[in-house]
Amino acid sequence: MRMFRYIAWFYLKYFFIIAFALSFLFAGLDYLQHAGRLEGFNIKVLYLFYKGSYALDLLFPLTLIFAMIVTKIVLIRSNALLSFYALGYSKKEVLSPFIAVSFLLTILYIGMHFTSFVDAELLGKNLLHGKRGTQIKRNLFVKYNESFIYIGQLIPQKKEALDIRIYTMKHGELTQMIYGAKARFKNERWIIDNARIVWKPKPEELGGEGFRTEYKATVETLHGFKPKILTSVFEGKRYYTIQAAYEAFKLLASQGLDTLKVRNLFYHMVVTPLFAIFLVVIFFITIPPYARSVNLLWTSFILTGTALFVWGLLYLLYRIGRSGVIYPELGSVMIVFLLSIAAFYNYFFKTNRL
Repeated sequence: MRMFRYIAWFYLKYFFIIAFALSFLFAGLDYLQHAGRLEGFNIKVLYLFYKGSYALDLLFPLTLIFAMIVTKIVLIRSNALLSFYALGYSKKEVLSPFIAVSFLLTILYIGMHFTSFVDAELLGKNLLHGKRGTQIKRNLFVKYNESFIYIGQLIPQKKEALDIRIYTMKHGELTQMIYGAKARFKNERWIIDNARIVWKPKPEELGGEGFRTEYKATVETLHGFKPKILTSVFEGKRYYTIQAAYEAFKLLASQGLDTLKVRNLFYHMVVTPLFAIFLVVIFFITIPPYARSVNLLWTSFILTGTALFVWGLLYLLYRIGRSGVIYPELGSVMIVFLLSIAAFYNYFFKTNRL
């Protein structure tokens, strides 16, 4: 247990040092490029915070790998690693703190994507362009179930819509039109105030009933059509929480629309971060426990470059997947799966060797 705490403490310490350094460097360089376009001290501090959060989101998995490399090299140079082996600890026991800490931090990282942490890049861009108020989406035309919906102005933060028109279809024919100057989202449904409903008849004979108009104080419609999901899906937004991505997937699937982009983003937030844990295992086995017959500096340089290559490849596949060119299951998910096989092979078959 002492060995576990000792290594876990070193690993956590170097993780936080590297995470802070990389995030501060990323945010600082970006701030130097755009400082002239930011007005006010508070806005500049907020911009640095958002950019730092975005950098942490981007570089978190890499930091786990870099911290492991640094920690093991420090243990080797101080002869602590060989001392643990001499005391009877196995390689699996020495590796266990790295696996436990990296796993817990990865779960924490994935959990952060249930919050507005994912909007850090968007919020930073809004500050850069002077957009600090309520965001209004205009002229949306979407399909939901058997209805086509036009919204003149949508205010997601207030869950309100102005100038809303709903055209209901049945068996390919227009049957009803609902017009409203204002609508609000409440209790998983839209409530239209002072609605005007126009019924399209099906006259069976000449002189039959024509269009019929009805006025109602309130009309409840569009159950489950959430405003944030509405703007996210139909405007091609790439800033989702995990919950929003799941709801967007259900919405698109229910409408028979393509879910490839949403699946790509969901895998990027949930599956892709796991590659860091697998590389931690592989790299730990790769680095020898002694420094006499190997150049540790050169080894760490190669492993760092490999980690950057894998991370860059996964990010590239994610960006390509956003355009719908490739299936995410054949891109990032496949690479993470192959890394998991390599990690399990190293753990079960190579940990018995020094």
